[in-house]
Amino acid sequence: MRRLLLYKNGETDPLMRGEIGCYERWFGRVLGDEISLEIHLAFEAATRPVAGYDGVILSGSPASLVEPTGWMHEAAAFVRDADTRGVPVLGVCFGHQLVGWAWGGSVRVNPNGWEVGTVEVTLTDEGQRDPLFDGLPPRISVNQSHRDEVGSIGPGVRCLASGDKTAYQAIAVSEHTRGVQFHPEMDRVVVRRIIEHRRRILDADAAGRPHARNVEQLLSVVSDTPLAERVLANWLHHFVKHA
Repeated sequence: MRRLLLYKNGETDPLMRGEIGCYERWFGRVLGDEISLEIHLAFEAATRPVAGYDGVILSGSPASLVEPTGWMHEAAAFVRDADTRGVPVLGVCFGHQLVGWAWGGSVRVNPNGWEVGTVEVTLTDEGQRDPLFDGLPPRISVNQSHRDEVGSIGPGVRCLASGDKTAYQAIAVSEHTRGVQFHPEMDRVVVRRIIEHRRRILDADAAGRPHARNVEQLLSVVSDTPLAERVLANWLHHFVKHA
């Protein structure tokens, strides 16, 4: 059994947690029973020994790297240390932004507004060659829930996928570390509940943006994203099991 560390950078709003759970439930559903998923609350104690783990998943978070706080600097150091030691790392949403920021990139509030619900992302030429997207078509449907984005990437960081509202939908660092802005762990039930929970914020955001979808339009197209879930399977097969 592979031993993974779920490096939690935040938690679901308590108002939703009883209905849809939190990151460990979502990742556990996709990763399956052959994975031992251990939880570390990074926002309480950012540092943790990485030795002994077969891989690290950096979760999403309601927190923001636009104005980093102390634990985020420690988290970035943790991620760089894991990469140096050859431990596979996958950053998701906030975790993806943490990867970009840890290697010299910037994180900003997305000028295109919130990106929530089911959308398509396009693999770059390098993304189509990367094992993270092995066997997937050039365009895949994914589920999103974010306001911030990686605004620029540092030297040596490679873009693997992009989207209409977010340029850096997936990035690569060295042979061991990857980040995806989208949520391969979220199914339609989770995403629908998140959209409904943020109804007022999302409708207000859409009202000031041409062609933006309001909440009812977002809900009408929310779906499961099995191709995005295969990104997690690829990470396990090509990175964790071969580390």
